Amino acid sequence: MLDELIKPPFQGFEKEAVDFLGKLKNKKNNNKEWFDKHREIYEVYIKQPMKDLMDVLAVECSKIDKDIIVSHKSIFRINRDIRFSKDKSPYKTQSSAAFSLGRIKATEYPLFYFHFNADEFIFASGQYSSDSDKLKKIRSYISKNFDEFLAIINEKNFKKMYGQLRGNSLTKLPKGYENVTDKKLIPYLKMTQYYVWKQYKPDVIFKPDIVKLITSHIKLDLNYMKFLNEAVK
Repeated sequence: MLDELIKPPFQGFEKEAVDFLGKLKNKKNNNKEWFDKHREIYEVYIKQPMKDLMDVLAVECSKIDKDIIVSHKSIFRINRDIRFSKDKSPYKTQSSAAFSLGRIKATEYPLFYFHFNADEFIFASGQYSSDSDKLKKIRSYISKNFDEFLAIINEKNFKKMYGQLRGNSLTKLPKGYENVTDKKLIPYLKMTQYYVWKQYKPDVIFKPDIVKLITSHIKLDLNYMKFLNEAVK
């Protein structure tokens, strides 16, 4: 409790953070030699501020819902997994973090997510992973609780912020739902991802208001995330 009381407010990122990420977009710079040469900039202006932001968000999110788990483990590594990628650039050109309900971030589960780079800040919520087990559970839960689902995604403020759900979809109804005739339900059964997102200019990260921006999205998306979280149990 004392740590929460003396935790300094997050003042925002510095311009050096997006400058660094912008330079990483240049293929000539996206290599270990360049990164090591400029590692101090990354450590000072991205890595440590992201940890500071997580510390503040952990406190603020607990006020919204005790089940939201935010920690330093919420931060994604800057290193790319290049094992199965044609692009062998070793570093991501964005800094990102994610957290969810009842567990430390696990990418196969529904997530609150944000990232920033030289071009944008994006906040997103929902099921991005196409994990087959989770998709089966989500489809089943939506079909059994369709009125509740529609009420959540059509809530006035949620709809105004995000419009429609986003994500990839199948061309045909999945196995087990071939006989569904409800034209409103069918598009959601075909989906293989269920998320919403909002894009902002990157300069929103330079102000302390970034905390308020993130938490305002979490409050708005909480019912949707609770629905998905219940679905994948």
